[in-house]
Amino acid sequence: TMVGTPPNIIVAELLSGRGVEPFGLFAFTPVGLLILVGGIVYMITIGRKLLPARSIDSSLTVSKDLAKVYELHERLFSIRVPKKSPLDGKTLRETGLRTTLKVHVVSILRNGRQQLAPEPDSMIKGGDVLLVEGRLNDVQQLVRVQGVEVQKTRIGELPRPVRGVSGVRARVVKGSAIVGKSLKELSFRKQFGLLVVGIMRDGTVIKGHLGDEILKEGDDLLGLGTTAQLNELADDENFSVREVGLTAVRQLQEHVFLVRISEESPLVGTTVGSGRIGELVGLMVGGIIREGHTRLAVAPDEVIQAGDTFLVTGEPSRIIDLLEMGGLDLDADVPEPTIESDEIGIIEAVVAPRSSCLGSTLKDLAFRDRFGLQVLAIWRDGRPIRTQLAHMKLKFGDALLLQGPRKKIRQLVKEPDFVVLSRTAQVPRRTRKAPFAVAGLFVMIGMVVTGWMPIHVAAFTAASLVLLAKTLTMEEAYRAIEWRAIFLVAAVLPVGIAMERTGASVMLASFVTDFAGPLGPYAILGSLVILSSLLSQGLDGAPAVVLLTPVVMQLATELDISPYPLMMGISLAASAAFMTPFSQKANLLVMGAGGYRSADYLRVGTPLTILLLILLTFLVPVFFPF
Repeated sequence: TMVGTPPNIIVAELLSGRGVEPFGLFAFTPVGLLILVGGIVYMITIGRKLLPARSIDSSLTVSKDLAKVYELHERLFSIRVPKKSPLDGKTLRETGLRTTLKVHVVSILRNGRQQLAPEPDSMIKGGDVLLVEGRLNDVQQLVRVQGVEVQKTRIGELPRPVRGVSGVRARVVKGSAIVGKSLKELSFRKQFGLLVVGIMRDGTVIKGHLGDEILKEGDDLLGLGTTAQLNELADDENFSVREVGLTAVRQLQEHVFLVRISEESPLVGTTVGSGRIGELVGLMVGGIIREGHTRLAVAPDEVIQAGDTFLVTGEPSRIIDLLEMGGLDLDADVPEPTIESDEIGIIEAVVAPRSSCLGSTLKDLAFRDRFGLQVLAIWRDGRPIRTQLAHMKLKFGDALLLQGPRKKIRQLVKEPDFVVLSRTAQVPRRTRKAPFAVAGLFVMIGMVVTGWMPIHVAAFTAASLVLLAKTLTMEEAYRAIEWRAIFLVAAVLPVGIAMERTGASVMLASFVTDFAGPLGPYAILGSLVILSSLLSQGLDGAPAVVLLTPVVMQLATELDISPYPLMMGISLAASAAFMTPFSQKANLLVMGAGGYRSADYLRVGTPLTILLLILLTFLVPVFFPF
């Protein structure tokens, strides 16, 4: 029908604005039905064979299956808080379990009673058993770090090494082969033996996660090393040594720390590599001080001894937080953990098309505080991601596995930024009001078919009646409006007017005439529907129609043919956008739930688009002759 898509409505209005009789409400029906049949035949024959053969659970809306699909139970274990633990009397927010141990607290078991999805302000008491989701092996390694002592040091006060330690500030020169690569990719430590303690860029010193930092021209590497190592760096053509001596790295001395291994530490007897201090805590182990000497070359298989002191750079806040936690008992054997109840639910929600959350991280959104739900995992590119969620930028098609109070889940259903897929979370239908909605629809159809009112007046009248009958609230009506499409069309309309007034539409019409004119009107129609569809793959369908209307009207005048088949063609072609996931919201909505990728839309959607454009080219003139 004419009200089926925005391009159809806009085509009718643009015709009316030019003094031409617009399309009727059911003018699109004959061609639309044939396109529908063609699309169905394609999908049940060729299309389904082109779909990806990925294993996607068909019952994603059931919470037990959700936990299975996201492989949640494999990462559940328990932490017992001792009676006299430093955590006793603190809230979950104050304990810092989420940031320090990288775990999500799913429930708290206290005196035989379970509290699911605890709030950040929930109190922890000695004897509590916390059911958490995370990496058990990582937490076990982190707990072993508790037998250490942390203290600041001044670079100049380090014990004298066997061969001497000095600092260097080396600049990455223009045209260097290392630009665009990270220190880890370059195996920088292995190649030069230097400990990079910071990277100075545009007057700012970068101190954390240096191994993954992509190097740029003009970066200054601040490092510690022996004289021989500094000389080797000075001879390398990729660097220009700007300063030598401990003064080169003096400004970083507030970020150089000593970590002393006590005799009782669980790390004693393990190797530097197996201890994973740097990987898990975010610190860079630069050297080891043993028997009064500083040694910068520390191999991963170096055995840690009692009394050893590690020279580390970065922010030791996580180690300090670990020390303040005290002892924790870990248990991997969790018998069939319960993660939902009558009050607490597990649901899946997809980031909505054109969501304001796109490009933001969960941390940026303060997601837990804002929505009252915690994100346990994110489904992206056909697989679940369960680590570093707070720092992941949300993308279209992402599906979030959420846990929280059911009342908060029902509130999320009303949020325009997310589409809740789980049926259990849907708001109960107001079936008593259904007759008023149906009546509004027939009122609109009756007004348009009888010619009593134009479509926009009839639609407004019907919508007003539906609202007055309280079939839906004003807030629901407001959110149902596709505001982006309205503003996009409003922004493109002046461009269409400018095309007419500047002669751009005449130029484009002449180009189409010269190219397809000699082949007849079918070739012209085919060219226009292809152009309309291609514009809609990256642009919205409605603006494509607005831009092409001046060209169509100019062509119809020059060739002395009816504008109706051309306008009908570009209108329906503007909705034939199946080659990309972001061309229309229907494509986006199924992306996360179906586990699809952009390449899947191109593979399945391209033949479908070609088929429908061929059908349009030959079917439209049957009902709307040239």
